[in-house]
Amino acid sequence: MTTMEGLPLSSDLDAETTENVAAIITSLVGKALDAVRELQEGSLSFLTLDTTKGQINIAPEVKEGLILVVLKNTE
Repeated sequence: MTTMEGLPLSSDLDAETTENVAAIITSLVGKALDAVRELQEGSLSFLTLDTTKGQINIAPEVKEGLILVVLKNTE
């Protein structure tokens, strides 16, 4: 879990990886929020990224200022 500003709050990953993931996800969520706003498609509630290693689920809670990130490894 991270704040909308990219400050990690809790993680099962090591500190360096946690900081990197928080920064990348925060940037991605910001861009996705901008796209949804620009396209006038309501509000962003969930993002799913399918990768060759698994899935990344992202649930931004803009009003609370939090982003929940779940990394699911399928290997």
